[in-house]
Amino acid sequence: MNKEKTSKTLIVFGILLIITVLSTLLFLCLSKYDPNQWHNVLLSFGSVSLVGVAFLIYIKEVRVKEKWSEMPRVGKFIFWSMFVIHSLNFFDQFMTVLIFQ
Repeated sequence: MNKEKTSKTLIVFGILLIITVLSTLLFLCLSKYDPNQWHNVLLSFGSVSLVGVAFLIYIKEVRVKEKWSEMPRVGKFIFWSMFVIHSLNFFDQFMTVLIFQ
């Protein structure tokens, strides 16, 4: 993959992350005045985790590819820990909002 396309992809992920973080902060501020806004905070927080999972998949499948086997065990452990934590957080937030409320 050429550098120009890669940098555009990273910019898109950065923009998505900024949008989701800002919306989470906005909804968090609104929930102080209106407690009914709390589901929007949880949805936005889950969206941040979803973007994180998509970014980790992109890093592993597009950027690292064949070099994955050369990666040290500590790096793999950190990667899989972040992947599992983001995935579980995404499921927890969306299940809390969509099923339990």
